[in-house]
Amino acid sequence: MRKGTANDPGRRQRIREAAAAVIADEGVEAATYRRIAARAQVPLGSMTYYFPNLAGLITSAFELLGEQLRPLYDAPIRDAADRQAAIDVLVEATCGSTRASRQQLRLFREMYHYGSHNPTVATHIASLEADAIEALRSHFTERAARAIDALVEGWWIYQSWNPDPLDPDMVRRAFTSLAGEFDSEP
Repeated sequence: MRKGTANDPGRRQRIREAAAAVIADEGVEAATYRRIAARAQVPLGSMTYYFPNLAGLITSAFELLGEQLRPLYDAPIRDAADRQAAIDVLVEATCGSTRASRQQLRLFREMYHYGSHNPTVATHIASLEADAIEALRSHFTERAARAIDALVEGWWIYQSWNPDPLDPDMVRRAFTSLAGEFDSEP
């Protein structure tokens, strides 16, 4: 048995990234070991060393998406000075400079589809939603936080297939309206 450092220490991460790219570009049903290995430029035989089953690899691709999206959304909302600054963060995360990439948006849509029949991914989605709602609660009521999170997720899914950009003023007004609508809620 060989000891020491791996020949290719970045291989596992490249495989995860390749899986995410295949899923985003071609859908979950196209995510095979062979396709992902080719995209990652790794030997097909090494795939099961890192990911013994394909479902685990697909789940890991969706976890990678969460790792990429959380810094764009959760922390900046928590760190916002006030509600207006939080709304600014939301607008940027929905249609501005910190918006998820087109590939991430397509992967997000695929995650929801796959999660509808995979309990592990459904739990991951629930965790992402809970974290987002908790961040939003630092500036909004519980019900406003839930409504705003649902709207963000809907717009992300919408943008995953619609090439037309969202109007930032419309997005800002929608978030502001939702926040105000639930201000008097307990």
